Amino acid sequence: MIGFPAIGLSSGTLPQATAAELADAVLAYGGSGVDLRIGKDQRWERDGVAEALSHFAANGLDVFYTGVGWRLGTPAPLPEAPPEWPVKVFCVETPDLQLVADQVAAASEAGLELWVETHAGGPAVRGLIDLAGRTGVGIVLDVLGLGEIGGADRHELADLAPHVRAAQVKGVLRTPAGVRHRPLSPPDLDPVLSVLAGSALRCVTVESRAGAPAADLAVLARALAPARAREKEENRS
Repeated sequence: MIGFPAIGLSSGTLPQATAAELADAVLAYGGSGVDLRIGKDQRWERDGVAEALSHFAANGLDVFYTGVGWRLGTPAPLPEAPPEWPVKVFCVETPDLQLVADQVAAASEAGLELWVETHAGGPAVRGLIDLAGRTGVGIVLDVLGLGEIGGADRHELADLAPHVRAAQVKGVLRTPAGVRHRPLSPPDLDPVLSVLAGSALRCVTVESRAGAPAADLAVLARALAPARAREKEENRS
C-alpha cells in the first residue's frame, strides 16, 4: 500500500447540497475530500463547476477526482473535465484494447488521468484486470458496481488491487423491486479491505442516498483504523 487512503463523500450522497453545504458536511463528518459527479445537475455545480472547485480548495477540502458519463472504448471525443484531477469514466463491456490504449494515451497528452469504475454494463473483473494491465488506466472500485459485473473472489481482488486508485462504498439492500440504499455496515467494506494492502488506493468515498452520511463515514473510519495503525507501526520501525 502506498500511503493511507483519505475518506470523504461523493457528491451523489448529498445531491441537493450547495458547494458550501457539501464542504461543511464533509468536514463536520470527519472526511477530508469529495468525489464530484459532473453533469448530473447536482446542486453543487449549478453555479459553475470552476467556482465550486475553487470553493472546495479555499475551505481546505481535497477533490479526489471528478466523474463524467463518458464511456471508454466508445469511438467519441474525449470527455471535457478539469485536468487538475483524475477523471472517473465508464467502459464498454468488451472494449477494443487498442482503441482504449489510444484513448488513454490521448487523455494523458491532454493532461487527463482516466480511472474506470466497476459499473453495470462494463467489463467483468478479469476484463478490467487485463484492461488496466495493458493500458495503464486506473480503477475505481465501486462496491455496488462490483456486484453488478459478477463480483470477484479473493484471487481476482488480489490481481485487481495494483490497479485500484479509489473506492466508492455504499450500503445496499437488494429486493425484488430492485436495489435500495441503506446505511453502511462493516461487511459492505470487505472488497475494499481485501485490496487495501496491495493497492495504491488514494481515497474511499461514501456514495449513498440512505440519509446517514455521518454514520456511514464513521463506519468507514472505524473499518480502516486497524490498517492505519499497522501503517503507523511500520513507519516507526
